[in-house]
Amino acid sequence: MTNTLKMSKLIREIYPDIKELPGPRTTSGNINIEELISSNPDIVISGDIDGGIVLEKTRIPVAFLEDSMGEGIEDIKKEIRFYGYVFQTLERAEKYIKYLEKTISLVKERTHDIPAKKRKKVFQGFSPSHLITLGGDTFMQERIEQAGCINAAKTVITIGKRTGLHSGLGEVSMEQVLEWNPDILVINYGKPKDLYNHPQWKNIKAVQNKKIHAQPAGVFIFNRPTAESAVIFPLWLASLAYPDRFEDICVPCLVKEFYRKIFDFDLNDQQAMDILLGIYEIRMMKGIKNRG
Repeated sequence: MTNTLKMSKLIREIYPDIKELPGPRTTSGNINIEELISSNPDIVISGDIDGGIVLEKTRIPVAFLEDSMGEGIEDIKKEIRFYGYVFQTLERAEKYIKYLEKTISLVKERTHDIPAKKRKKVFQGFSPSHLITLGGDTFMQERIEQAGCINAAKTVITIGKRTGLHSGLGEVSMEQVLEWNPDILVINYGKPKDLYNHPQWKNIKAVQNKKIHAQPAGVFIFNRPTAESAVIFPLWLASLAYPDRFEDICVPCLVKEFYRKIFDFDLNDQQAMDILLGIYEIRMMKGIKNRG
């Protein structure tokens, strides 16, 4: 288990015993080798950076997985099937994949006929400045398109940028965001109301129309290509961008269904809303900051 994931409030609610598991890895390349060895694992499953460190410093076998912010839906399916094979739960893996495909099909069915000129342009502004984003070469490009929307940062290349940022995240200028003039703004710091009268942001369409939304977060943050966000994010975004096309859909109900069928956990109404409102990311980020 990673130490960062152990700080996830939702996963502690789903599986309280996680606090007792060893968490030798914090962020990419930061591994407590002594704690890893003492936990006596049969195998380490990781991306290339962490796996390389383990191979160099221990005799623990490593299974390498694709560790890229360009990881799309087909990559997630392969990864889930891999875990199903390793843990001998192939039936459960296929159950998730069918649920993922069903949800994506639902969203595409409701949005496929929207003319290009009427598709909503979305900008994701992470960090306190709201100027860190995911470019068109990341998994988010696919997620936004699945929701029937346009990624404002489609032409921005961010995979491979590592100077002070996680690979896949890149910084853009305020001038660039003003030029894009997105219809929807997704943030993961602060509150939407903080931007409504902000002098730099007030002329942007999303701000003027009060279409600023906190990014959802569940077991983990949604600006990573997780199997969890692959299901929820496109549905959430499409329902916000085109509410008239989803007026008969109870999104919180589908979130509860997903966790019940895939995680074997019954969310209550508040937990489902906390996921959709990004409350769990706020709590996780506070925990990381306090530990840092």
